[in-house]
Amino acid sequence: MTRFVKTLLVVALPCALLWACASSPAPLPDGLPAAEIFQRAQDASEHGDYTTAIAYYGEVDNRYPDDIEHAVWAQYEIAFLYHKSGKDDVALKLINELLDRYQKEGSALPPAPRVLAQDLKTRLEAMLPKTK
Repeated sequence: MTRFVKTLLVVALPCALLWACASSPAPLPDGLPAAEIFQRAQDASEHGDYTTAIAYYGEVDNRYPDDIEHAVWAQYEIAFLYHKSGKDDVALKLINELLDRYQKEGSALPPAPRVLAQDLKTRLEAMLPKTK
């Protein structure tokens, strides 16, 4: 299990407990390609169902851990959805983990999520109160 997935579980578990009373995301069928999972996550996001979108993006890393392209994009999308949900502290933590991944794995990763993550980090840091 990757560090990102562990962090996501630590962050998502309390949120999941709070959202347990709300409707749960529909389970994804076995064998669904990563691209289809992404499409379903995007559809949920477009309908404002960020909880379902986050859950679906999280499934990409669970089901396709060797699909680096989709995994990195999913990591970015999850952080962005936390930002859209008003959980900027969680979003910043996840963005920092994604950028740390780029520090370690560098050119093996697609460049676009790094650029977007750096931009989001800059915006989040400007919005969040400074810690001493």
